[in-house]
Amino acid sequence: MTRPLHYYVDHTSRFAHNSGIQRCVRALARALLEQGQPLIPVVWNRERQQLAPASPAALEHLARWSGPPASAWSPWLEGRRDPAGGWLLIVELVSGPHNPSREQLLAAVQPLELHMAWLFHDAIPLRRAELYGAAALKAARSHARYMAALANDERVFCNSHTTRRHLLDFLAARRLQPGPDLERRIVALPLAEEFGTERAGPAPHKPAGAVLELLCVSTLEPRKNHRGLLKALAWLHSQGRQGWRLQLVGWGAEGWVVELVQRARQAGLPIEWHGRADDQQLEQLYRRCDITVYPSLEEGFGLPVAESLWHRRPCLCSGDGALAERAADGGCLSVDTSKWRCIAAGLERLLMEPALRSQLSREASERRFRRWADVAAQLHSELAAAAP
Repeated sequence: MTRPLHYYVDHTSRFAHNSGIQRCVRALARALLEQGQPLIPVVWNRERQQLAPASPAALEHLARWSGPPASAWSPWLEGRRDPAGGWLLIVELVSGPHNPSREQLLAAVQPLELHMAWLFHDAIPLRRAELYGAAALKAARSHARYMAALANDERVFCNSHTTRRHLLDFLAARRLQPGPDLERRIVALPLAEEFGTERAGPAPHKPAGAVLELLCVSTLEPRKNHRGLLKALAWLHSQGRQGWRLQLVGWGAEGWVVELVQRARQAGLPIEWHGRADDQQLEQLYRRCDITVYPSLEEGFGLPVAESLWHRRPCLCSGDGALAERAADGGCLSVDTSKWRCIAAGLERLLMEPALRSQLSREASERRFRRWADVAAQLHSELAAAAP
């Protein structure tokens, strides 16, 4: 496909952080551009209710965190039509009152003669509504509308086999199957497990009694389960398992989770919180750490687990759903992250058993990783095959 692909960057081009979806938007765009696929960056003009070109400032912001250079994008040509069947690719989550509905987007792409393709990230607001507090019902209804609308487009790419199954199950349960080819149009497109840097060497062997560096990379929000992690660490500390230090990386999306972290630090737990970290700082933290822990209750893919394995660091994480997909080829100690005592038991093993850490590091070193070039090539092939 050499015709330009319209690439939706509305939220990423102005969001102050680089969370999972934003990392995906940047990395996939860069991979497509490096393969020679022209991309036109577009945003949503809320005043006019139509697509619009991303501004120069937006492109400079997209270039942060290893995003594509601002000069790499193709220009928006006013009045251009693509009668051969072009695409608008939406990698962001476009759901909720501050985003356009599918009907609004459809009205916007029809004059441009574009078809819509989506990347679906997860069904978590429906599956784990209890994590959203007072906003649970509103979030679930909004996400259900978003997921139902996906059944109408020619291609929906799911970021893991788990999320594809969740989307198909949702549509089947609500009998939202507008055609017999639904399974053909909803495609698993697992994300990459590479991170744009040279892989770190294995964590150095540390003698008994040395302090081990733990690293947890995730937004501070309820689903990421910092509560369970902090309970586990507090228990280990109280039992004399004090040979560790935690580096916590992630922006504070939920105030009460931030308060938990602050209280844990005030209670004397050896925790350092980095609310912001650029690519270089994050890479240094991975290289310095001995173990990573990702206590999230549910994920659509699990980028921090993949990033830990890329850096040859053992990772403690859930063994369910998409995280089980990440852990399947070795390098992870899987536990039931819904129980803080299981997190504590797993961490205790990693802290006290150097042979286990070495085994998991070897497994991570021997893994073969899916590249962003692989993701871009599969997406390119699918869109070319689906072109009307």
